[in-house]
Amino acid sequence: MILCGGDALIDFVPITRDGEEAFVPRPGGAVLNTATALARLWQEVTFLGGVSTDLFGDQLIRHMEREGIETAHITRTQNDSTLAFVTLAGGEARYAFYDDTSAGRRWTGIDTVPAADCLHIASVTLIADPSASAYADLAERVSPEMVVSLDPNCRPTLIRDHAPYAARIKRIAAVSHIVRFSDEDFEYLYPDADEGEVAKDLLSGRTALILISRGPDGATAYWKGGRSDIPARTVDLADSIGAGDTFHAGVLTALAQAGRLTHDALATLDRTTVDTALQFASTAAALNCERSGCNPPDLAHVQASLIG
Repeated sequence: MILCGGDALIDFVPITRDGEEAFVPRPGGAVLNTATALARLWQEVTFLGGVSTDLFGDQLIRHMEREGIETAHITRTQNDSTLAFVTLAGGEARYAFYDDTSAGRRWTGIDTVPAADCLHIASVTLIADPSASAYADLAERVSPEMVVSLDPNCRPTLIRDHAPYAARIKRIAAVSHIVRFSDEDFEYLYPDADEGEVAKDLLSGRTALILISRGPDGATAYWKGGRSDIPARTVDLADSIGAGDTFHAGVLTALAQAGRLTHDALATLDRTTVDTALQFASTAAALNCERSGCNPPDLAHVQASLIG
């Protein structure tokens, strides 16, 4: 079981219809995207967080139920849903968020945490309290018992004060066993820092695997036994929405399939396991990029692509 805690929102994805630009509402958010990708990769997934009782919240719940994501531990409130309007430039997504007092941001935690192998947290709900502190506290609380996975997925346009935000992310990273940064996240959190030195520092603590995703330039993994780099797969690009989220889900899936999603197994990672996880994740992300919006592939599609 993988717990996914954080943002579930509505992405308004641009389309052109009858010569006019329009936006289509689709379920999204970094954590929901990852949860969706995990479910399609045949992982058992439970969502933790706040979802509105408005019409968009209902759309999010229907999406989760359709994808097989467990919703029993979601808190429904009358706060608005988070909305994100997407613009595309060369297939790369940029976002305008409407998220000040959303249901996701107002989440205050959970008393009884479901039994699981892994907790994955990310993105918008790590920016401001109460949700940011609630997820940070949750990560610290469960870290001794289960694997904690972190994807900051920084959104600078929503962050009003860089220093406390960066400190919070580094606090969560210190109790996380798997951490993924996009290259833009890394630059935002560690300006002018040497990537290898930051990785070395994190790996000296509880962190066992660090991923740096670089979009069309591939990805890098650091673990206690070394470093691996892989190129990105060539794709017929529709857009990049959800690519990083799908990549992260691919890594978690590959580790789970290999029996490596435990504290002890992560502490003894080897190059073969890491490279296999990177190839699986890169393939899943590439297939997602060939579809409009976040639309992750299922397990059979990824396996067929790897064989082909």
